[in-house]
Amino acid sequence: MATVQLSQEYAMEIRRKSLARPLRSHGNALDCEGEKMKRLAIYKRTCDELIKHLADSGDEEQGAFCLLNEGHGKYGSRLLATDLILPPHEGWERQGLDTLRPSAQWISAVIGKAIEAHSGLLFVHSHPNPAFPVGLSRVDVSSFISLSKTLAPMLEGPFAAAVVHPSGWSGVVWESDKLVSFGKMMSIGRTLSILNPLPEIERTKIDSRQSDALGVVHDRLRTLSVAVVGCGGLGSPIAEQLVRMGVAELILVDHDSLDTESNVRRVFGSTIADLHSTTPPLKVDVVGRHLEQLGLGVNIMRVNGDVRTEPIFRTLLDADVVINGTDTHGSRAIINDLASTYLLPVIDVGVRVSTKKGNRLCGLFADIRILTQDTPCLWCLKIIDSDTIRTENLPEDERRKLQKEGYVVGGIGEPVPSVAALTVLGSGLATCALLTLLSEEGEVAPSSYWVDGFFGDSSESKVKEPVSGCRCRQNIGRGDIVAPPFRK
Repeated sequence: MATVQLSQEYAMEIRRKSLARPLRSHGNALDCEGEKMKRLAIYKRTCDELIKHLADSGDEEQGAFCLLNEGHGKYGSRLLATDLILPPHEGWERQGLDTLRPSAQWISAVIGKAIEAHSGLLFVHSHPNPAFPVGLSRVDVSSFISLSKTLAPMLEGPFAAAVVHPSGWSGVVWESDKLVSFGKMMSIGRTLSILNPLPEIERTKIDSRQSDALGVVHDRLRTLSVAVVGCGGLGSPIAEQLVRMGVAELILVDHDSLDTESNVRRVFGSTIADLHSTTPPLKVDVVGRHLEQLGLGVNIMRVNGDVRTEPIFRTLLDADVVINGTDTHGSRAIINDLASTYLLPVIDVGVRVSTKKGNRLCGLFADIRILTQDTPCLWCLKIIDSDTIRTENLPEDERRKLQKEGYVVGGIGEPVPSVAALTVLGSGLATCALLTLLSEEGEVAPSSYWVDGFFGDSSESKVKEPVSGCRCRQNIGRGDIVAPPFRK
């Protein structure tokens, strides 16, 4: 029997937390006071096939099952719908304009497939009548409760139900003998599509020029929880742009302190006074303090820690999108797994300075990679390297000894040259990539490219599709069943 890959220590922590921390809504889409946020992420190819199947029945209700896995966040969880299981000819015991009941024979076959895959199940059906309200009807609720009591104990994964209405999706998951509503439902492909109806968000004068520019992308942006990993020269301007654009929640993640004078040149919100503190302040506190002082009504969460450890990694699963501004191969590798294993879009950004002999500046490059399960990952693009990861994980004294002996080439773990003009360029491209991810036009946009701020050149990566046989192809949507190896 397969088991969810939670460490014993972290599993105990989850059990201790019976309630999530409250998320202040500040007039935007987040409003989960006293309850854990449940997100549903469905693979876009599955979603498109499912919608076509539902539409083919016209005015009659129609449905199907999907295999369902889960990723546990720190405060909520991310449910992952992958393989579609369509009904056979005799799959429905009853089917009509306002009724749909799967046959016992088909349910038995579906359970067998879920058990074989060590997964849970999502039952999706349509309410094609636009006169119906969005959501499960009373009959749906009572039927699903009855079915849950029977089926849920047989499954290794979660059991959930969703309704597709002309105005949007709604759904619930069976948990601890009760129904819990999905706070967000998304389809993830080369772009992120929000399936549930967007909440009505008042557009004030502060939003006028941005909403005029972005249209519906503005409304989608305002519902998002975005995690920024790394609060240095790249992450801090990314974070400030996200707050100024009005995301619902910002999760800042970093394990470093502001203990180097050169940081003040590039870290937004930092001051010389921070360097004179008795104890060097944490970067998440420096940046978080600055952003809160803007007073723009964004819920800001500060997370001090290394994403390569399990508790910190799991805070990322409480986000809708992750933007990565770290420069180590190890942290990039574990964040890279989010895109395929957890159907969680990642925007990876890096910068590099090019010089000629004599330290003559000749290039200011910013690299952007939009990572989803349908785009090339960092392994496909050869951005990360396993030998470098192993070297990074060595104790510092051992690594320096190997460098001195010539077994390790390059300054691994040492600061690289940079300048605010370049990190701001990279941060702007990263937030523009987020807007691309939220737009239908993003389906045809390049997922990996670089821009040179020195000469104004740009180019798309030659690798435009995931590489066959890459590790990112193996575990799409498997969630915690194949959680990455964490640092102790």
